[in-house]
Parts: sequence; C-alpha cells; structure tokens
Amino acid sequence: MNIVEFRTQTSKSLSKNIKLIGIVFVIVAVSVGMTWWVLAGSKTQAQRDLTHAKTLVARHMILPSDEEPTLALVTDKAQLKDKFLSANANNGDQVLIYTQHQIAIIYRESVDKIVAVGSVSADSALAESQGTTVTVLNGANDVTKTKKVIDQLKTSYPDMTVTDGGLATRHDFTRTIVVDSTNSKDFLVEALTKLTGGAPGVVPLSEAKPETDLMIIVGADS
Repeated sequence: MNIVEFRTQTSKSLSKNIKLIGIVFVIVAVSVGMTWWVLAGSKTQAQRDLTHAKTLVARHMILPSDEEPTLALVTDKAQLKDKFLSANANNGDQVLIYTQHQIAIIYRESVDKIVAVGSVSADSALAESQGTTVTVLNGANDVTKTKKVIDQLKTSYPDMTVTDGGLATRHDFTRTIVVDSTNSKDFLVEALTKLTGGAPGVVPLSEAKPETDLMIIVGADS
C-alpha cells in the first residue's frame, strides 16, 4: 500500500503535516500523488475545508446524505496510478471520496466545475494489513500446504510481515485457523479466512501465544 499524507488540526501527538501508514480504508491505487484530510473534530480546519468543498460541489449535483465523504487534493498528477483519476484530474483538483457509495467526485475550483464522477473501490482488509505481523504454523505436518499459504499471504498483502513459524506443537489440525491477538483486525481476519479456506479461532491450548499480531495454523484443509 502506498503512504498517504494526512493533515489534521487537533491531534497533540501528530504534527500538522505527517505521513502515516495505514487508514481505516484504502482507496485502491489512488493514494500516491494526493493529500488527504482526516477530520479530527467538527471545528477543525479540516472540517471547514470539507464543508466548503461539499458546498461548492453541491451546487452542481446532489450529494449522498447518508455518508460523510473524505476530502483529497491532487498534488502530483504524474504519480496518480488510478486510471479514472489520472485521466481526469489535474494538480489542485479536489476529490470527494464516498467509500460506501464507492464514488469519487473530481471538482476543479478554479473554473467551478465538476470535472468527472467515477467509481472507486474500498479494501478495509488491505488497510488493516499495513504493518501487521503474522506467524504461520504448520499444523498438519504438510510443508507444501504451509508454503502455499505463506506465498498467498505475501502476494495478496505485500505490506504485511509474514513469518514461517515452523511446525505447530500439534500436527493434527484438520482446518486452518486464523487467530487475531489484537482483537482489532476483523476485516483482515475475514479476508484471510477466505484466502486460506480456514476459520477464525483462538490460540489452541497446545500452542504458545504468538508474539505477532496474527497467527495462522495451517490445517489439512488448505
């Protein structure tokens, strides 16, 4: 995942212009070349910027009323990877992102026009994978299956650190289980269970609690 620059006005622990890794959602292949505003409070400059942008755009089209969008500014068109944005946006354009409705509205304030409206997709699991650590254990005494799972994880979530933990204490796991030690990565756990064909679970009594965020015990089903 790309690094996205956020601007916030109220957080004491963050500077006004910082780079953070990981967000609640990811707009796939969009983040490079854009600056994002995270709303830290209703009276912040970020909120005022968003309200202003919505007011300008609302003069030209009816906006969704059941979702608060995210505001982004195109800062480097040359780095935009998303086809819709790279084809329509220019530096300085504002983009309203409605993740639930999966739409992006490009607005050019210099001419007071909506340049284009297109679709975007959100991947919350990809966001949660950023910086996440995972230990993969061989729970069915099958090196081939374990390697397959590790390769799948690395390919699907390249920003996740995957460690081969070797053999589990037990070798008779019939089903792969995904354990979330953080209790905060629901989207990622759901995605990994689908990817591996396993199920969410807890640390078995036979195994030590992992030092990583997640633990996957590869069973005979993978």
